Amino acid sequence: MISAVSSIVAQSFQSAASRSAGPLSDAPEEKKPAAPESSSLNEEEKKQVAQLKKIDREVRAHEQAHKNAGGQYAGSASFGYQVGPDGKRYAVSGEVPIDIAPIEGDPAATVAKMTAIAAAALAPAKPSGQDRRVAAQAISLRGEAQSELTQESRKTLSAIDSGGEEPAQAISINASSIAAYGTGAVNNDEKPTGNILDFLS
Repeated sequence: MISAVSSIVAQSFQSAASRSAGPLSDAPEEKKPAAPESSSLNEEEKKQVAQLKKIDREVRAHEQAHKNAGGQYAGSASFGYQVGPDGKRYAVSGEVPIDIAPIEGDPAATVAKMTAIAAAALAPAKPSGQDRRVAAQAISLRGEAQSELTQESRKTLSAIDSGGEEPAQAISINASSIAAYGTGAVNNDEKPTGNILDFLS
């Protein structure tokens, strides 16, 4: 499970394994009775331990996938535990906090960040419903940032079209290359055929 953290919204993910595990505890480890030897467990208890081990592996792998894909935006994983019949604690739920706040004043960076967050949310083999909600939120924020970038591009093009100063990022045309082509001073001895350059000659 991944939890989205921002100044506006806080969310958390829940892995599929944690929903089927039953009761859990986030409490710090207290003194536990001595673990019974595995040979003293009955068949039902052995099955329960095997199931808890499987859930523990799945939950840890799920959270590690979020953490790995989230990179700099993801925090440390935290887990909820359940004590099995063998007296050992098994992770049955977990979450990874992730920063989902847009980057103020930089829509391009926000697009990159939200792409990474959506990938982190959907990184586990079986994303939970909460994982999908955070991914959808990141995709929505990415769309807003892309819209802002589009508006900035339109303003830039409008400034160029209206004769204003060219912004630094505007594409400049290499006039000497065009002049060289127009005078026939091309490097190739043969005149190109079958392409759009034929219409310029």
